[in-house]
Amino acid sequence: ADGWYDYTAHTDCRGRPEPAQYNGGILKYGNGDDPNGYKTTETGVLSPAFVVYNLNKSTMYTFSGWVKLEGSPSALITARLAPDNSGTRCIGTVLARSDCWAFLKGGFVLDWPTQTSVIFFQNADRTPMKITTASASLQPFTTEQWSMHQKDTIRKRRKRMATIHVADPHGTRVVGASVSVQQTSKDFPLGSAIASTILGNDAYQKWFVDRFNAAVFEDELKWYSTEPASGLLRFDVPDQMLAFVRSHRVMVRGHNIFWENQDATPRWVKGLSPDDLRSAVNTRIQSLMTRYRGEFAHWDVNNEMLHFNFYEQRLGANATMEFFSVAQDADPLATLFMNEYNVVETCDDASSTVDAYVARLKDLRAGGAVLEGIGLEGHFSKPNIPYMRAVLDKLATLNLPIWFTEIDINNKFDAQTQAVYLEQVLREAYAHPAVSGVMLWTALHEGGCYQMCLTDWNLKNLPVGDVVDRLLQEWQTGQVAGPTDAHGAYSFSGYLGEYVVTVNAGNSSKQSTFSLSPGDETRHITVQI
Repeated sequence: ADGWYDYTAHTDCRGRPEPAQYNGGILKYGNGDDPNGYKTTETGVLSPAFVVYNLNKSTMYTFSGWVKLEGSPSALITARLAPDNSGTRCIGTVLARSDCWAFLKGGFVLDWPTQTSVIFFQNADRTPMKITTASASLQPFTTEQWSMHQKDTIRKRRKRMATIHVADPHGTRVVGASVSVQQTSKDFPLGSAIASTILGNDAYQKWFVDRFNAAVFEDELKWYSTEPASGLLRFDVPDQMLAFVRSHRVMVRGHNIFWENQDATPRWVKGLSPDDLRSAVNTRIQSLMTRYRGEFAHWDVNNEMLHFNFYEQRLGANATMEFFSVAQDADPLATLFMNEYNVVETCDDASSTVDAYVARLKDLRAGGAVLEGIGLEGHFSKPNIPYMRAVLDKLATLNLPIWFTEIDINNKFDAQTQAVYLEQVLREAYAHPAVSGVMLWTALHEGGCYQMCLTDWNLKNLPVGDVVDRLLQEWQTGQVAGPTDAHGAYSFSGYLGEYVVTVNAGNSSKQSTFSLSPGDETRHITVQI
């Protein structure tokens, strides 16, 4: 079409498939087939599948379709691309069923052009079954078109038009008054992890608050930090970190109450009997949440529960449910989050596919959990941006805030490559209509950071730090100024947030503040001078 992207997705299973996106795109169906026609495949057999010719390097390809099974009530189905017989790669997954149609959405970018590629569907565990697909679509976008989608979303979601009217006390328009507007704070939370290394470090503190309006503590609230031995509660460090955050305009996420990973469980907890564990768990949640009631905007309640099950194994399948309900009672104003890795980062992790995430979230909510936040860690290697967008599209159907909670790029890449990949990820996250906030996992340590430092220990930017500074600059309203027009008005487009406006006319001057909050209409502000 005209190069626009279709953000539509579905996470509910349907009685019949919807029409193909982009009318099937470049998937050519032989003999004038209807793009919404069905195709059936036996697992392990490539035919019928889709053969696509002459795919380009660096084009963004988005892939979607509807899938139904025979021979199994439900199974994880992977869409795979086999380019020029050089191995295969995952381009999308769906939890498919035999009693209804499920929607798969994914995508890919190639590092080199291919002449003949095959797209086929496979049951992730390779057991034989019949897979039927319908309304499949493969749509290419140039990188220019992709960035056009991003700019359009930014214009609609992250910015707003404003008109400042200048009038005298009688309501007469003042023409030719000079208006100057300065953004004083940003609405969109973009922040970073911090560690105890920030305490007493004035230079690091200044560096941080100059850039970020959101923070999360790297390890300092985790159970092994706050209760290193049974009954020995240590909150002095997080208390001091909170005092730093409070003394500046920074919101803070609570990370985390429990972490299902056995290796991250306090040593003394590992040997407890189920009853002792249950009581230790209750003490943990009560001591943490009552001490910090109302302080943290979010809590990651049971970290990485799609990958690990230390607590559920010992306390039963309802353990997570209970964690959520106790947390909700202890701090009703905090937004409670699921937090997980490899949902957007890769297509290859069967534990944390987008449908597994959605199913778990719906399950907890159906059980009464007040679970209102979607946390995506974002520990990327080489990002697959069309896939990332497709997964966000599916999560967006839940109508809950989506946060990137721990973004970094693996340090197996050199500094320049990390910077290129980080920019791709941050641009896609910031410009997705369903994303509400972005956190970087870049707490600074003298010996280096978890995977990625923004600066060296002397706060001198590394390449990824340059990327972050450039984007922070780009995503804020610079100084805008000009005269009021014949109607006594001055208009501009600004990023959402708080502003101060200064108006000078003749020898009088007036200063006023206003905010640009989300909205489709122009915001009108009148300044009387």
